[in-house]
Amino acid sequence: MLIESLRDYQIKALDELRDGVRKGHRSQILVAPTGAGKTVSASYLLNEARAKQNVAWFICDRVSLVDQTSATLDRYGVSHGVIQADHWRWRPYEYVQVISAQTLARRKIDNEPKLIVVDEAHVLHRSVINAIEKYPDAIVVGLTATPFTKGLSKIFTNVVNSTTTDKLINDGWLVPVKMFVAKSEMDMRGAEVKFDGEWAEKDMEKQGVEIVGDIVTEWVQATNKHFGGPVKTIVFSATVAHGEELCREFAQRGYNFQQISYKDGNNERRRELIDEFRKPDSEIIGLISCEALAKGFDVTDIKIGVCARPYRKSLSGHIQQMGRVMRPHQGKDFAVWLDHAGNLTRFWEDQVDVFAHGVQELEDGKLDAKVRKEPTEKEKAEIKCTACGYMFRGRVCPACGAERRAMSNVFAVQGQMVEFGGTKSSDWMSDKRLVWWEIVQISKDRKRGDLAAAERFAKAQYKNLTGEWPKWKFHEAIFVEPRMVTQNKIKQQVIKYAKSRFARRQGV
Repeated sequence: MLIESLRDYQIKALDELRDGVRKGHRSQILVAPTGAGKTVSASYLLNEARAKQNVAWFICDRVSLVDQTSATLDRYGVSHGVIQADHWRWRPYEYVQVISAQTLARRKIDNEPKLIVVDEAHVLHRSVINAIEKYPDAIVVGLTATPFTKGLSKIFTNVVNSTTTDKLINDGWLVPVKMFVAKSEMDMRGAEVKFDGEWAEKDMEKQGVEIVGDIVTEWVQATNKHFGGPVKTIVFSATVAHGEELCREFAQRGYNFQQISYKDGNNERRRELIDEFRKPDSEIIGLISCEALAKGFDVTDIKIGVCARPYRKSLSGHIQQMGRVMRPHQGKDFAVWLDHAGNLTRFWEDQVDVFAHGVQELEDGKLDAKVRKEPTEKEKAEIKCTACGYMFRGRVCPACGAERRAMSNVFAVQGQMVEFGGTKSSDWMSDKRLVWWEIVQISKDRKRGDLAAAERFAKAQYKNLTGEWPKWKFHEAIFVEPRMVTQNKIKQQVIKYAKSRFARRQGV
């Protein structure tokens, strides 16, 4: 069962949270990668509160998520203490109260909490901040996969990583995503910028509507190529009007896509659409929204995500959207992400870093505050396959087998020129983390599945090459295609070691 399999992650995180409380951190952020990690973290926290007969609040981002959150927590072990959205009675044997930030703002909630758990804590609702300030004796834990919002460090004083996205993928608790930059990309050059640093809705809508037909065409090709036919899909449109155009285009081609937006009128229609979509044999193939489904939406058998909403600054928006397709489900080995917005190339380096290492500190919105420079065609070619759009590092595309061309035996990696053979480039080891990832892959190949032996080999090779032990964890290394210069260096070390070992045996 998932909750049992993730126990070690959560026990470690809870221990760190307790240490934080002892050190005086009343309000802490638990960075729980999208999906299972966050739900299990919440269930442990709430179960612990109930066992001590303390009153706990679980605060959701929206009213519409209260029922869903209650049911989800019930699945993962919080079987009592959940107050449903349609009745606010408090019974003596119940200690966990699930409420929305919006309800908290307009209604008096009984029972003073000893523990406040805030889901989607990167969304800074004034009502939640007021509650934290109102109950200074309550322990506060915020749950989020993206603690990048400016101002978080003024409310939460400590950050704890439960685990990393890459580790959850490697261990099978999130599915890997095959990421493709679509052939039809929205061109945001010259688009107007709003007060918050993101692009204006009218310009996003204009660019999105121009490629509506291409978005549908590329989805049809992808779903047939990867899954043999239509599978459940989530689409993030540029605007509501753009989403309506997409619904019409999908319908004309015979596919039932429905939009979730502010035009729903009431939560009942939205709930009916989502309940139908959640069915294994749903008549609805896909749901479309601008951002309404980017947070807290959990339908595990979605296999394709389509992004047509570009961001200039919001790494959190990009990661939150991708998280919708990463939930594990029986028979789901991977998911496909089709990016028409350019977000993959725009946020690639930051995304890789956060997935591999998590978040080490609350940087007061640093990752959501900076405008990403639009990559040049040359820079795009360094991280995506020019034949099929697949995002990868290395020389040969894992998706289509196309090989990146290297001029004069020189190949680009992470914006640096490194040589693939012959005389080595002077800066081939300038990115030591990349070297470590390459050594990990070489070690796994050499040891043929013996991960313990591979880890020992990798650490020894890295130490011999650099004179220091690696500061990154073996199991968190992402897959890269090792460069020839790195492969040759490892071969030289292995040969050198073998010769010295033979010499010792001969008594030389």
